[in-house]
Amino acid sequence: MLKKLIAIVSVIAVIVGVGSALMYKELNPSNSHSVALSRTFSSTEEIVKKANVIIKGKVPSEFRQEKVGTVVYNVYEVQVDKLYSNLSDAKITEGESIELYRLIGLDLGDNKELANVVDADYHELEKGEYLLFLSGEYDDELKKYTYIPNTPNQLFKMTSSKGLRSNQSDAEFENITEADELPSINEADLLEVIESMK
Repeated sequence: MLKKLIAIVSVIAVIVGVGSALMYKELNPSNSHSVALSRTFSSTEEIVKKANVIIKGKVPSEFRQEKVGTVVYNVYEVQVDKLYSNLSDAKITEGESIELYRLIGLDLGDNKELANVVDADYHELEKGEYLLFLSGEYDDELKKYTYIPNTPNQLFKMTSSKGLRSNQSDAEFENITEADELPSINEADLLEVIESMK
C-alpha cells in the first residue's frame, strides 16, 4: 500500500514537473531558469527525509545517455564509498557501483530540441566525490534498480576532508548548482540528522 502511494505521488510529481517544463520551454526558449522547475531543499533534515538512499560516491566524468519513454537521463557508474542510509529494497555494498540516473530533460520528438528539466550547465557532472540523496527503487520496465537524485537542483560535491583516520569525519560537501537554499552539508551534521530519524 505504501509503495503504491509513493508511486502515485511520484507519477503526479513527474507529470506536474514535465508539464511545467514543457510549458516553460514553449513560453521562454532560454534554459537559464530551469532550476525553478524542480524542488529545492532548505535544510539537511528536509533533504534526508525525501531520500531513501544516501551515499558518498565517486562520480566519473564518463556517462551514457539513456531515454526511458520521453525522459532523458545521463547515467553514471558511481562507486559507493560510504553508505549512510539505505531504506530501499536493494542491497548496496560499499566499494561496489550503482547506476546513477541524472534527469536532464525531455525528448519532444520530431527533431525538436531537448526540453531541459535541469539547467544545461549541470547536465554533465564533474568527476569527483559527491554526497548523493537518492530515490532508489526497482524499475519493472528496465528490470533493474535505478537511483535518481531526489532533486536535480542541488548537487553536493566534497570540497574538504579533515580527519581521514579519525572516527568523526569532517568532510564538507558544497552545493555546486545555482540554488542557494542549502549551500553546504557537513558530514558530521548529516550523521546526526540520520541518527535522529531512526
